[in-house]
Amino acid sequence: MKKLYVLLIVVVFLASCAPKPEQIAPYVDQTLAAWPTQTAYPTLTPENTYTPYPTYTPAKTSTAIIKIVTPTFTASPVYTPTITFTPTATIDPLKKVHNPGMYLVGVDIAPGVWRNDGTGDNCYWEITTKTGDIINNHYGLAGGTMYVSATSYQVRVDPECGKWTWLSD
Repeated sequence: MKKLYVLLIVVVFLASCAPKPEQIAPYVDQTLAAWPTQTAYPTLTPENTYTPYPTYTPAKTSTAIIKIVTPTFTASPVYTPTITFTPTATIDPLKKVHNPGMYLVGVDIAPGVWRNDGTGDNCYWEITTKTGDIINNHYGLAGGTMYVSATSYQVRVDPECGKWTWLSD
């Protein structure tokens, strides 16, 4: 019960020390009038320019009872990226896509694993030695791979196999 009386006395004391609403009203009105409304929005332009939200830096002024803060507008920097293309590697001409034909290994075609993009069932390719002996060959469905070793001499691919693309060493 004693705590209740102490609490009641504290509430009465604080209520008597607080400023009256009519004393505070002019300062509230000044603060609300000085507060700006934000109408700027970010914009994206075709040049990839980004304008972020504006930033506000408060300018401080003071009065006897309440401190009034008046914000001021500070422009933000505009970021415009510069995009440049720098080639990092060149494609080996021996590893480019090859059409049907006959190619010398190391001169016209690179050794490695090759894949064709054909869809027929009459695909023929062969890999030969310098004397014309067949090292490896294939006749049948297209869409497969062949391995050309560095010691091979010549590669022959027929039109039914489609184009050949180099995959790896």
